[in-house]
Amino acid sequence: MAKEEETGGSSLENSLGKEIGAALGDIIRGLLKKPAEEAGNLIADGIGILGDRVRRKRENNAQLGMEEVRKKLEADGVDMKDITPPEEEELHLLVNGMSLAGDETVRDMWAGLFAKAIEPDSGIIAERHFISVLESLSPMDAKIIDFLAFTIKTDRDLRRKAQDFRPKDIANITPEEVNKMDALRSTNANLQNEAIQSIIDKAAEYGINSLSVGGWSDNLVRQGVIERVPMGPSYRENVRVDSFDRRGLATIVNHLNRQVESIHTTAARNSSPPERVIGKAPFGHQVQLEIQFTRFGRRLAEACGLI
Repeated sequence: MAKEEETGGSSLENSLGKEIGAALGDIIRGLLKKPAEEAGNLIADGIGILGDRVRRKRENNAQLGMEEVRKKLEADGVDMKDITPPEEEELHLLVNGMSLAGDETVRDMWAGLFAKAIEPDSGIIAERHFISVLESLSPMDAKIIDFLAFTIKTDRDLRRKAQDFRPKDIANITPEEVNKMDALRSTNANLQNEAIQSIIDKAAEYGINSLSVGGWSDNLVRQGVIERVPMGPSYRENVRVDSFDRRGLATIVNHLNRQVESIHTTAARNSSPPERVIGKAPFGHQVQLEIQFTRFGRRLAEACGLI
């Protein structure tokens, strides 16, 4: 009898779980309807956002966010009937987060996470850490994340477009091969210049060039999203000593002191807050990133569909 009750309870639990999942799926499909189909009313009635002016603003934010979710799913070729509803709490947190996101870049990250979380076979779930970070983002935080994702995509695209050519016999390169190598070198240089310029333009568009010391990186570093690009020791000279007399020993001691000093300087620099997002590269006109995603930061960018 106990086994029957246990089995019955399990069956009822599974049945309720399926019903809740189906109901959540219906709610999400309703929320994803185009604005002309009363998506705003569904958000207001189904999620229960309260307050007059604040409520209208949050309803508008949520509606704009759901429209972005729909566009992202359509761009990925996802049929609405195939969406996989998240847990009830996750759905509430996602919609609530979008409703509070008045900034377009922040809201786009919420929409990206929402879309990936309900996209079949995406392997993405709305992890609490992801949601916690999104809730903490300022508009500039989101722009920095989007900018880093943009540089990764730009670099990836450049590597895909760049062409390589190797002569058949490196010792006997023909004039035709020389001409082809020169043409490819010129083409690749142009592609690289275009990529660099697009990064510079994006930084200017987001106002990243004007960032300097002043706490702009505090939240992203604290949340474990970004880190300074590590720099190796600056002193790397090799010292040769022919004899271990007083002068030779002094040379060795001086060399070791400079190595230790370089290591301490490098460690202090790598552990300090970044001063800027991008700087001038030592050689040429290329830009140089001074920050990068941590492993978690990259996972967050991927979960939000930025990479």
